Amino acid sequence: MMQIGKFRKDRCGNNSGFTMMEVIMVLVLLGIIAAVAVTRIVSTLDSKVAVERDILKTHLRYVQLRALSDDTPWGMSFAGSSYTARRGGNVATYNLPNENSATHNLPDGITVTGSTVAFDEWGSPGNVNIQLTMSAGGGTFNITKNTGFIQ
Repeated sequence: MMQIGKFRKDRCGNNSGFTMMEVIMVLVLLGIIAAVAVTRIVSTLDSKVAVERDILKTHLRYVQLRALSDDTPWGMSFAGSSYTARRGGNVATYNLPNENSATHNLPDGITVTGSTVAFDEWGSPGNVNIQLTMSAGGGTFNITKNTGFIQ
């Protein structure tokens, strides 16, 4: 016989319901699922920043190599969420690697700040160290004076 609003009793006379062990197991499983979900969200942004960092380094090296093979300086100018390759003072007529134009647009939430970088026919940015900063944990890029070493 079962009454509304009260727990029914099983054969041994105990109230039926969830045991403490069942409640703890459900909470542990929810905690594990939440931890995995948060980790995936954070690692997705980190991987996007890492990819954009590598792309920027590749594009800087590309512009530097173009300058080495040309008697006109090549460089790169930065405008917040994009950067553009330049030949002399003009926008380059050559596309950046794996791009459809001389401009690369960064994903939402990622920006690059710094001065315009210009490489001469020796691949040097001049006699001043140049520092570029990528937002969202991307860190900084240092371009060493005279040598043009990008790190």
